[in-house]
Amino acid sequence: MSPSPPPPPPRPPGCTLLTHHVLLTVRLSTAEIVTFFVSFVLNGTRRRAPVGAASVDSNLSGEFTAEELSEAMSKLKPGKSPGRDNIHPEFVIHQSTTTSGWLCAFYTSCYQRLKLPKTWRRASVIALPKPNKPAEDPKSYRPISLLCVPFKILERMIHSRIEPVVDSQLPREQAGFRRGRSTADQVTLLCQDIEDSFQNNEKAGVVYLDLTAAYDTVWHRGLHLKLLRTIPDRHMVKFIMETLSNRSFILQTSSGQCSRLRRLKNGVPQGSVLSPMLFNVYIHDLPDTVSRKYGYADDLAIMLSRPTWKAMEEGLNEDMGTLVAYLRRWRLQLSVGKTVAAAYHLSTREARRELQVHVDNKCLEVQQAPKYLGVRLDRTLSFKQHLEEVKAKVTSRVALIRRLAGTTWGASAKTLRISTQALVFSAAEYCAPVWSRSPHAIKDPAVLGAGALSPPQGDQGTNPVGCYATHSVPRWTL
Repeated sequence: MSPSPPPPPPRPPGCTLLTHHVLLTVRLSTAEIVTFFVSFVLNGTRRRAPVGAASVDSNLSGEFTAEELSEAMSKLKPGKSPGRDNIHPEFVIHQSTTTSGWLCAFYTSCYQRLKLPKTWRRASVIALPKPNKPAEDPKSYRPISLLCVPFKILERMIHSRIEPVVDSQLPREQAGFRRGRSTADQVTLLCQDIEDSFQNNEKAGVVYLDLTAAYDTVWHRGLHLKLLRTIPDRHMVKFIMETLSNRSFILQTSSGQCSRLRRLKNGVPQGSVLSPMLFNVYIHDLPDTVSRKYGYADDLAIMLSRPTWKAMEEGLNEDMGTLVAYLRRWRLQLSVGKTVAAAYHLSTREARRELQVHVDNKCLEVQQAPKYLGVRLDRTLSFKQHLEEVKAKVTSRVALIRRLAGTTWGASAKTLRISTQALVFSAAEYCAPVWSRSPHAIKDPAVLGAGALSPPQGDQGTNPVGCYATHSVPRWTL
């Protein structure tokens, strides 16, 4: 019997790069090989960053520390629903120092070994009905994904490490889920550019793009490629892709019924801490266009101002063709039926003129006052329709709060204040810097809610509602 062949020699370390969809292996010199094995022995399973990659953070692939765990746990909100493991946030928030040390070691082991518990890969999905939608249509429900709390903590620690690296490479026009940016910034920027076109006697055309299930259709292989180009640490990229692989979910109803297990082949998990950042990375290389782009995660818009309708329509059609080709290349689907166009100008004679923007030989729907990030933008930026909607919403909420107290009884002033700030002020103040400073806004002031915030009748000295409405609530005018 012939002896068995000797085992093959160990493969020398190398850096695997994915360039132009071709897998390449870069050989290291003898000195680099020795350095690699020495660092491997000293640091356990810590991986070496790719050759030529900039050293952004020396602790990018290091062990998780107690400070990182404490910071991640401080962002947990008590009272949230648990995931499939039935571990509530309070269980982790009030854990002992010994448990925190064990948890750090467990997270480090998961990261270094590129392995996760099977329970963390499963999500419980609860479907909530959308308002004013038919109950028999499955599209009328908004899925809410419940993930495991320990997995969310791990994601937050990963997010804290890669955020400085990723944020510096995202384009300025993308403001979604970035530190120091908000929806009000994008709405203000768009309105300012439209106002500039008014000053230049030009017409502004805007196309509001709608992506079909944007987060659920992210192509994993494409995301892997873009993460390799963005994050200078292969092990970190591998771990992120490991958190996205082999994911599944179970749909639960209010009656306790559960569906069978469903597998997810693409997309980023809903409710995940990393999902918004990963989606920003996935679309951070949008092609250059003549039109100016505005993005907040998957809410995209392009704006082009020109002196004539023909020049504006030609430019928008060309840019839409470029964006549609990009979306198809990366397996994102544009919802042509929900993508709308709108024109902004001060010419009353051409008030009914509609933009002619086509996608796949289909003319996009034209709306007179489309909604962008929760704000309705009409043709002249008077915000008339938007303010009417806000007034109706705030009036109904104020009426609800006023029912919490009468002339001689009622809730405490603290409770009324918190309720008013959460329900009324949040709705009234949303994007207020945009419409309050607009030179085309309505000049006739209308007291918000037709005086609904005025103090009720009765003894205001003993009535918390009267005291609060008199001294703490300003009279909002629209």
